[in-house]
Amino acid sequence: MRLSVAVIAAFILTGLPALAAERQDFETCSKTEDADATIESCTRVIEDLDVVPKIRSTALFFRSLARETKQDLKGAMADLGEAIRIDPKSGNAYSSRARLYRDAGDDEHAFADLNAAVRNGPGVALFYNRRGLFYLYKNNIEFAIDDFNEAISLAPRSTDGYFNRAHAYANASLRARAIADYSEVIKIDPTALRGYAARGSMYQLQGDNDLAIADYNEILRLEPKADYTLYSRGIAYREKGNLDQAIADYTAALAINPKYAPAYHERGVAYRLKGDREHAIADFREAIRLDFSTSITSRHELEALGAGEPKTEIPRNGVLDLLK
Repeated sequence: MRLSVAVIAAFILTGLPALAAERQDFETCSKTEDADATIESCTRVIEDLDVVPKIRSTALFFRSLARETKQDLKGAMADLGEAIRIDPKSGNAYSSRARLYRDAGDDEHAFADLNAAVRNGPGVALFYNRRGLFYLYKNNIEFAIDDFNEAISLAPRSTDGYFNRAHAYANASLRARAIADYSEVIKIDPTALRGYAARGSMYQLQGDNDLAIADYNEILRLEPKADYTLYSRGIAYREKGNLDQAIADYTAALAINPKYAPAYHERGVAYRLKGDREHAIADFREAIRLDFSTSITSRHELEALGAGEPKTEIPRNGVLDLLK
């Protein structure tokens, strides 16, 4: 949860009254990465009745994040409720509580809190992004895009608004617009792996495999151990007919993650297309062994090759053993 703190700390602290003796506790409360230290220092601030209400409300907010980190969701919710009671205009508390409501499946209260966050923090891009994601989850694409537009206007140098809007465009099958927004994410942050990954996937959906491969290459330059990217690039190479390079990518992905069942399946497909029946069967069987419940396609491939599924070992101490 400290990532959220980093995002919002700049504006949550703006304009707070000057601190006196409690400054050290509040600094620890708002900035430490240690959940226990956060709870201890924030509690001292909260229990100091001489502290002004806005400071106490802010300390409750930070304590709620620490409690959430420790999986004390009931305590986190209670802290946010008290923070809102003390400071009814605390957009941060509303926004954070909305997330807890959403995680608990209480969409009605989550949406009400998101609206309250936007109402009390109309200049905060984070609140529009969060409400936009809620609209997107509800498949209300138009309202989601409106919120992402507002987030972008408030924070044009942040990648979040563009990335979220691109996702909304993709859901609406507006691929060109989605690609334009993913490109903006990359322009703002050339190291944004999520931008390259999403744009590469979108290119691949359009059949633009060369462009997809270029994006995957950039991810692998920045993060050579990205097994999913190797897997995705392997599919792009296979679709181009470059089976040897596809097999090499699947093999590299499996070297990083030996339990990556889809990579075995796709490598099996590439081997089959090359006419290498023996290796294809071995890979399809391994895909089934690693993930039997979701390996229908691998079983179909084996059937088409006239091969059986991997044999399962009969457990010892079974019924027949007990009857001996």
